[in-house]
Amino acid sequence: MRDVPNRYQGLPPRTSDMLYNIVRKFYRGAVSHYDLIQEKKEEVRVACQKSHGNQNDAQLLQALTTLFLEFHFYVTCWLQIDLALYRLAKKDEALAMVREAFLPVLEKHLVVREQLEQTEACVRAQLAQEEDIATLIDQDAYRFGAITFTVDEQSLQSLHALYQAIQAARQEAAENEGVPKVE
Repeated sequence: MRDVPNRYQGLPPRTSDMLYNIVRKFYRGAVSHYDLIQEKKEEVRVACQKSHGNQNDAQLLQALTTLFLEFHFYVTCWLQIDLALYRLAKKDEALAMVREAFLPVLEKHLVVREQLEQTEACVRAQLAQEEDIATLIDQDAYRFGAITFTVDEQSLQSLHALYQAIQAARQEAAENEGVPKVE
């Protein structure tokens, strides 16, 4: 998945159309996964209530693990979008500006993804927090290293904004080249 410090080195060459298709595919994947993640969050809340905050409860641990696996899929979509956008940005100044504008939110998702490669360690880290696990779950604010993260409406809106900015830059480039409108 290229989740390494030098993830941008040695990427295979792709046409712009192929890269835009990658962006679209993983954007749709992340968006379609949002509702499932919300369902998994509810399962975590229910498991936490049933366990009365017992951090060693097997059902709670399983629910958190499943939730974090779903988070992993979501942030992997962000990684794939970033890898495609990185290559597109090398070819188009407008896309380079889009990438630069969204770099903080991209990096946040990529750092969380790197942490989630060790899902069980992330679950254990939540349980080791000073705050009670029930409080973290109620606040929907999980900690991944120094980052507090969840897949929420703000994250989804950032994804929509990123995709719309990419599409707008693509449309602008197409109009500058006299190519018909892209859908």
